[in-house]
Amino acid sequence: MAPAVMRRFTGSRLIGPRCCHIATDSHVFFQLYGRHMEPMNETVPLSPSPPLKLEVSNNSSLFTSQLPAWSKALKELSAQLYAAPHSGFRRRSAIHALEVLNNALSLPHERRMPYCQSFWHKALAICGNIDEGEDIRSAALLATVLYYGDKHKRVLAFASNVQWLREKRAMSVLREDTQYILRLCIVYVLSSSFVGASFRPDMVECIKMHAENALRVMRGGEALETAREYRVFLYALDWYVAHCGNIDARDFIRRTFDPLVSDKLRPFIFRTDEGVPVEAFKKVSPASILRMGERCRAEGNTKLLRQLFTEVKHREDVDDRYRLFKLSSSLGNMLSLMSDVDSRTQSDIVACCGTSLSHEALAKIGGSSRNCSAVLRVLWNIGGEEAYFASRQVLFHRSLEEALAFQNECGDVLLADRSLVWETALRSMSESIGRGDINWRETLPTALRLLSDAGKNSVFFQLLRESHREDETASLMTASALGQATRRSGQWWRALDVVDMIAACDPPRTTAEDMFLQDACLQTIYALRDAKRWKEALAFYTSFASIALPPIHRLFCSVICGMPPSSPWEAALTVAQTYGEVPEKFLRTLRCARTPDAVMCASTEGAPLGLGTSSLKSRRFILQGFAEGGHWHHALQCVLQGAEGDVDFSSCVSLLRAAQRTSLGSLPGTFFSVLPDCVWGSAELLRLCLLAAEAHGIMGSLCDALEKHENHQIATEYLSLTRFLIDGRLPPDDKPLSNRYVIYRILMSPLPSSSPAKIRVKWTKDALAAFESARHGGMKAFVQSYFRLHPSCVPKKLNRENSKTFALRSVMPQGSLQECNTLVAVLPRMLAVADKPSGTSTHAYARAVAQRARVGPMHTLAYLLSSSSSGLILLLSSSIPTKAVRLEMRIFLRVCPLGPSSIPLLSTTFYTSYKMEVVAASLPEVSVTVEATCSSDTDGLMAGSLYRLKESVSAEGWGICGVETDEAAAEEGLHVAALTLRLLHDECEGERVMLFETTNVPAWLRQACDE
Repeated sequence: MAPAVMRRFTGSRLIGPRCCHIATDSHVFFQLYGRHMEPMNETVPLSPSPPLKLEVSNNSSLFTSQLPAWSKALKELSAQLYAAPHSGFRRRSAIHALEVLNNALSLPHERRMPYCQSFWHKALAICGNIDEGEDIRSAALLATVLYYGDKHKRVLAFASNVQWLREKRAMSVLREDTQYILRLCIVYVLSSSFVGASFRPDMVECIKMHAENALRVMRGGEALETAREYRVFLYALDWYVAHCGNIDARDFIRRTFDPLVSDKLRPFIFRTDEGVPVEAFKKVSPASILRMGERCRAEGNTKLLRQLFTEVKHREDVDDRYRLFKLSSSLGNMLSLMSDVDSRTQSDIVACCGTSLSHEALAKIGGSSRNCSAVLRVLWNIGGEEAYFASRQVLFHRSLEEALAFQNECGDVLLADRSLVWETALRSMSESIGRGDINWRETLPTALRLLSDAGKNSVFFQLLRESHREDETASLMTASALGQATRRSGQWWRALDVVDMIAACDPPRTTAEDMFLQDACLQTIYALRDAKRWKEALAFYTSFASIALPPIHRLFCSVICGMPPSSPWEAALTVAQTYGEVPEKFLRTLRCARTPDAVMCASTEGAPLGLGTSSLKSRRFILQGFAEGGHWHHALQCVLQGAEGDVDFSSCVSLLRAAQRTSLGSLPGTFFSVLPDCVWGSAELLRLCLLAAEAHGIMGSLCDALEKHENHQIATEYLSLTRFLIDGRLPPDDKPLSNRYVIYRILMSPLPSSSPAKIRVKWTKDALAAFESARHGGMKAFVQSYFRLHPSCVPKKLNRENSKTFALRSVMPQGSLQECNTLVAVLPRMLAVADKPSGTSTHAYARAVAQRARVGPMHTLAYLLSSSSSGLILLLSSSIPTKAVRLEMRIFLRVCPLGPSSIPLLSTTFYTSYKMEVVAASLPEVSVTVEATCSSDTDGLMAGSLYRLKESVSAEGWGICGVETDEAAAEEGLHVAALTLRLLHDECEGERVMLFETTNVPAWLRQACDE
């Protein structure tokens, strides 16, 4: 009968894959086999583990065309059991199976695989069913399997009861079994050291007898394997002495076995000092190597620790006996957690140690792009709670595409289910609903978690509504998923939902629930920090500070470092110090932002504090403080005094942000000429250079600096953009552009000429990929989605003569401007103010204003309004520094509560911070028309609080109502009724204040006022 049919009649307990082990019904067994089943030996329990899956991990696939050796050996035993259920295993086959199980477990890369974790069950079952009974060799192999499986107490119990470790049987060991009795002694000694157990006197005497017997065998010659095993036996005793906390026990072992140590090994066994020369690495004991590794970790000696790891890996490759000490994984963990380990070394550690590494080490190694995929595969092979959260930490700062690809390839790490992804979870839930299963909601938290992990934020938030039920408690797993979706989507205002969900949950009862709670807090504070919402972050942290782990505390400390100098950062620092110690690096960042001169003057051996002797990571925190405070001179000094290789991307970002945030008039035009060379080849850094130049009105100086670096293609493109913003000069046709920001700024600027500007755009690899994905929408859809341009930027007839480039034109003007009150004010070569009607693009309308007003040289928009919004827009001359402009806007908008838990309007923070006043209220629509005041930021963002208005309103459960109800997708709308401009410019004496107002009132506002 086929095994698949037979399995229906039998209780399936598997020794190996697809092999039946024991029948539960003797009558059915008699019908199948023709004879009754005799009771089997019950002295050794059979494996209680679930049926094994035939999984083979090799860093590339979970399945290979060739089965591993351990699987073949177990299949052979299964075949024997299938053919002769009454008989035991043949000794030769059983020994071979135990050996291959040992070989698989000895490899550190495979040791924590799920199938390896159950090998000790299989070894017990094999040894309990050998035909001729247990012998020394099988006992030694079984003890080694138990040892590798971290079953140290089982090893001690087994070794204490085995007959060959009793004094009366010590001399009955055959010559050829000497190496196996030594292996029994080795694993007994090592297991005792790991659990801190003391030797019984009779066991010590017995082990000593076997050691003396081994010496006699070695003196007889031709005992190479015994000699190697004896060396490892001495190393094991040395390991026990090094890790034993009982001084008397250490002295007793040393006195007992010291006479048995050879003269060649005596200098390296039972050592108490740690001073070992580098040339003696190959002779020192494993315990000494571990002590040296721990000292290297404490001293930060990465070079020596790397040498130790290489030596240990070589030893384990040459002789697998050294793997008993698990040194490679121990040193690999130490080395991977060091701060200055390169990615190549980390890759070697993962290839060697794999699953034996700690989750913390794997998460740190996975932070580099080079090792991310390898670490994720290792974590998938481990599976479980800790591996799941380690994988989330690895993917924390990766793109959503990478997170989705990982889930599609590996499934759910938490449940170790390769087939479980977000699509299958939704399909299963849908099928349960279709069947009328009333328990379908039990799968909802898992579906939400998988959606959040895969980056399907829009589907996640739609399904999240189903998780809210007043008669049920919430799930911490869902709270964690919500925190992650909040951070990834940038919707920081959902932090209030995270708080509500955590409050509706029961206290964590398991380790997994506690980890979900910590992750929910961590993800939410990250979202608030990235959005620079320090007030909300302070309130959130204060609510959960008593249960927060150190990572959350450190994250809140970084939030304090990003608080403006005018904010109550000292009070926030006091809160942080109440719940834990604030790391020195954050205190240094705060000092650099507030008192940079004091930091720079504090010197050590003539070098400024933190500059000459600090690591790159420490210098980054110093530069972050300078950037927050706008201290560009100190930041430049810090960058230039560092080693040439230490001038990295993040250091330059901090330097340029400090230049952008410094006060008006304090940044000289020579600033760009002293920047590091790496700036001129980076598009992101050149964009920051342009923003700093616009903020301080030194566009000409930037243009001069860019002309000296035209060897970089991206510098050439930014030079074309700078010239265009200064005088409207377009790049020549023989120099096509490829950078999206450059193209956007040129084509969406309010060009004053009536003829549109045309440029050539180069096809890049990313542009071609985006065009293929948007091919169904045509060229306009591609230009809108990829370049963020207005559809009118696509010419009616595209020139296809050159397949490597294509032409685009500037945004076409929109709006008639026929009414006398649409053009509010025009100051030649300075500004123009116009009243934009709803339903028009701000860029297109600004182009019409620039043509109609004849403003002269190039102008830029001070802020953008949505197409459904209306009111005043402002065009400023590009020669005016943006930091010289302070705007104050009086706007009207309609707000409405988004749910029953919304905070009352008059009690909200945004109502106070935006100085709102109620104009009218509509009861049927539950909306309130309010007047608000928005103003500029100190960082130079002219409409800063206007851009944050929607987020601030949404954060407290309110939303801005759409006003274009006839459109398919209505946008939030508002009306800018008045604009106050404060201008501090070199050509002006002091501060010039101008007030602009419009008499046009949109229909929705007029109707609200009439009601």
